[in-house]
Amino acid sequence: MSLLVVGASHRSSDLELLERLAVPADERRKVLRELVDLEHVLEAVVLSTCNRVEVYVDLAKFHPGLDEVTSYLAARAGDRADDFLDSHEVAYDLDVATHLFRVAGGVESMVVGERQIAMQVRDAMELARHEGTARRMLQRLFRQSVRVGRRLRHETAISAGGSSMVEVALATVAEQQVLPDHPASLIVGAGKVGSLAAQRLAAGDDLCVWNRSADKAARLAARHGATVVDDLVAGIAAADLVVCTTGAATPLLTRDTVGSRGDRPLVVVDLAMPHNVERDVADLPGVRVVGLAEVRAAADQTLQDGVLREALDLVDDEVAGFSAWMSAIEVAPTIRALRRRAESVRTDELQRLASRLATLSDDQRQAVDALTEGILNTLLHQPTIRLKERADDGTAQVVVDALRDLFDLDDGPVPPASAGTPG
Repeated sequence: MSLLVVGASHRSSDLELLERLAVPADERRKVLRELVDLEHVLEAVVLSTCNRVEVYVDLAKFHPGLDEVTSYLAARAGDRADDFLDSHEVAYDLDVATHLFRVAGGVESMVVGERQIAMQVRDAMELARHEGTARRMLQRLFRQSVRVGRRLRHETAISAGGSSMVEVALATVAEQQVLPDHPASLIVGAGKVGSLAAQRLAAGDDLCVWNRSADKAARLAARHGATVVDDLVAGIAAADLVVCTTGAATPLLTRDTVGSRGDRPLVVVDLAMPHNVERDVADLPGVRVVGLAEVRAAADQTLQDGVLREALDLVDDEVAGFSAWMSAIEVAPTIRALRRRAESVRTDELQRLASRLATLSDDQRQAVDALTEGILNTLLHQPTIRLKERADDGTAQVVVDALRDLFDLDDGPVPPASAGTPG
């Protein structure tokens, strides 16, 4: 059992490479299934956002599994596979927990403290859980990461003033002073990023929503007093500002859909990954495209050192808790094997003495059985507690090895009569 994360982020890779690696929403189920079909992958979760593409896995064997997952992502990078292999990021075991807890709390975000990543982490876990690719290990890891993110936002100042990518993008547009005072705005996409954009733009006089699913567009529009647009081309023609947020695998805004603007300028903000706007749209007269690269450059990552240190200390405490849980999992087979061996000795002795106990009544035989089982549980209680304590402080392996050697323990199935562990 080995935890591993392999991926790329805004810290290590350029935007074009991240777009190659990105997993659109409608591909994520397929990618999860492909990952767990790899020979050494037991569980998998995919986290794909505008700033990172990461695969979290629990492996049966570490090195072969690392090669499989890395090769899988390199294949997604296509002709930039070598660039991915030169720059990709890898962490394993407890470093995976440290990384994910920081990600979920916004510590690793381009806009430090931003809140949207918490929803993306939760959604990645829920999809994998629903698909059956996240089970005991990754569900525990991701559920704890969601809790860590919540603690960071509530117990530290990490998110004080922490903007979303939407806010940074719209602030960038406002600074350029190219829009009228009350621009007609169109949001393309009704997902979580689209919802953030709607919240930010709802105070405007003219807000429209277009989405590939009309029902989702209607729900978003109803929440913010916006108008649903059925025709994307017409919606773009009527807008001064278009904010693109969909998970579409191919661009929705092309030179044809945008068309000629004449003397009326248009600002297009593309926050999608992969991008929703074809690159040559920026060449159209009067059209200004603000993409993720420009938003990155504008993102304010300044935080007081004390605030960041407080957040990292909280993460370290949570990692220690996760480490204790992992250690408890590692000693559990030994506890079960010890119980199984003791129960085998008890039942063998009762069987050996069966002829001498034959004169006992049913109640008396039940009393003898209960007595011997009680002795067994009492005898094993303290060693079990001590072994769990050793697991908590990371020193259990020596005791585990000694127990397995002294009692010649194995990991066979626990018989029904001895299921569970004493104490």
